[in-house]
Amino acid sequence: QASWRHPGARQPPPLVFPSTMAPAPAKVTWTDTLYDVYYNLAMLGMFFLVMYVMLWPGCYRNENATPEEKADCQHPGLPGGEVFDVVEVLFFGTVGGRIVSQVFRLPALLGMLIAGYVLKNIIPDQLNGISSSTNSTLRNMALAIIMIRAGMGLDLKKLKENASMMGVLSCVPCLCEALTVMAVTQLFFESYNLTFGLLLGFCLADVSPAVTTPLLIDFHENGYGTSKGIPTILLAAGSVNSVLAIVFYSVVWEFAMSGTLDGEKLGEIIGVKLFVQIFGVGVGAGLGAGAVVAYSWTAAGKAWKRFLLMFLVAMALLFGFKRIGHGGGGTLAVLTFGATVQHLKRAETGEDSTAAVSSIIGYLWSNVGSIMLFTLLGASVDQSKLDGKIMGFGFLTVLIGLVGRSIATWISAMPLREWTFKEKCFTMVTWCPKATVQAALATHALDFVNKSVKDRKPEYVNNDAFVQLMTDRAEVILTTAVLSIIMTAPLFAVLMSITGKLWLTQEDAPLVSAAAEVSEPAATTIGAPVAAPAGDGRGVRKRSRGDSLQAVAAEFMGAAADAPTASSQPPAADAAAGEARRERGISLPVTLAKVIGARVPDDPIMEEPGPDGNRRRRGVSMQEAAARMS
Repeated sequence: QASWRHPGARQPPPLVFPSTMAPAPAKVTWTDTLYDVYYNLAMLGMFFLVMYVMLWPGCYRNENATPEEKADCQHPGLPGGEVFDVVEVLFFGTVGGRIVSQVFRLPALLGMLIAGYVLKNIIPDQLNGISSSTNSTLRNMALAIIMIRAGMGLDLKKLKENASMMGVLSCVPCLCEALTVMAVTQLFFESYNLTFGLLLGFCLADVSPAVTTPLLIDFHENGYGTSKGIPTILLAAGSVNSVLAIVFYSVVWEFAMSGTLDGEKLGEIIGVKLFVQIFGVGVGAGLGAGAVVAYSWTAAGKAWKRFLLMFLVAMALLFGFKRIGHGGGGTLAVLTFGATVQHLKRAETGEDSTAAVSSIIGYLWSNVGSIMLFTLLGASVDQSKLDGKIMGFGFLTVLIGLVGRSIATWISAMPLREWTFKEKCFTMVTWCPKATVQAALATHALDFVNKSVKDRKPEYVNNDAFVQLMTDRAEVILTTAVLSIIMTAPLFAVLMSITGKLWLTQEDAPLVSAAAEVSEPAATTIGAPVAAPAGDGRGVRKRSRGDSLQAVAAEFMGAAADAPTASSQPPAADAAAGEARRERGISLPVTLAKVIGARVPDDPIMEEPGPDGNRRRRGVSMQEAAARMS
């Protein structure tokens, strides 16, 4: 009876057993590439169409509006509008990062910085819809994402063991750079006294966490310097350095602008802004918020809910304390908050139960946060505010200040005997980028002078000589601060990415056989091959197109590259014997396709983590990836 079935009954579907072998991925053709380009451009056009209709302003429908009102009516989805400019930042930041990483093999953040600078200073009438306050808000939101990620990656054991050295590395270089700048300004700027020299010094003495934090996190995740806790120590010390620079700037500001500073005011600034920000806000509030979130971890359930909880708490810490004048402490609190959640959950479960949330944070940072942060950072540099008469002396001031800071950094790192010479040199490189605080404080003094003149403060009324003196001093701060960003942010970001892989010891690095270390890979340089001279196991060869600058620098300094580059691999064998084959790395269609985000023929299938731990293959369409995730 069990085997009998009515003739009209539906036949059951055949049993399909899962295969142990995954099917081979379909080969990508140029038709697929064109479809990807069409899809990406169509989606971009559709997005702007929907945005244009949804954000239609009411003033467009006002038939009784005067010509002046119609001229002031701005559609937020059109050029000059706030929403359009934010999308423009994301689009051109992505394209700039891909061009620099795919064509020049340099860090993508350099392309994002350049894209923001070009949009703001080279192309006319761009990013006018993003005010300075909106720029700062968006950058702080992106900074909160990376500070959570940094906190969750901190090695608290290493940090506790080296707490005193972390304090020395954060304080001594900051003070030495400020004092060096103060001394230099007495030689270069006639209008400057010691007070304003020290004010400029503390404006320049901050190390930008927006530049250093993402790179240090990458080194930590890839095992560079983790055995000695170098990324962890530098991450924490950089945050404390920012707090010190801002607090001491506030102390000197009170004296520079008022001419007097009584003991009560000084005690209030030092006691409240320094100790409260570091220990009360940065440590206390961060620990408390982390403990609350760790307690609520199980109740949150899914990974996206836990991420949302952490993100909202980080926003509250960062913007809440900034609103009451403790912005530096708020940034440190976000770092402590992430570290506390990670530590408590690891101690409770004995394993990394925050991995799924870390994956979401990393995905969001890579695709939105980093683009927004670095592109807006480049756009925060206003070229029109550079004074040609001040730029020469300003350049020397920044340069000499960096020399003083580097010497102080080396002296501070000397007690760390387990750190090698190269690791101390990497610390000096890490301690040089300027961006975040300098962009925020560049116009602070000049805005104060202009507001004082407008409000007719007694010392600024009928005193043209004093007004001119204060204006000259403020313009020096403005020009030098902007110049410090241009000089250091792109340069030292690239130097950090190169020297970190060369000078830091990588843990759990892939083993390389002795034969692979001795043998010279086949050269694919343009032109005649270069024979290795006798007696040199490494040989000398030209740089081929497709080599990364990191690999060339590693070979030049006598170190093995971390991974084989495109040029170190033999060319594909599908071409006829003896026929010259052009490398895909220098193909213009392939490069343009990669910049747009399209698949290319023979593109290797790689996997990268996405939200909730899902993995999306590079080269897989968004539709297929979405279907796979659901």
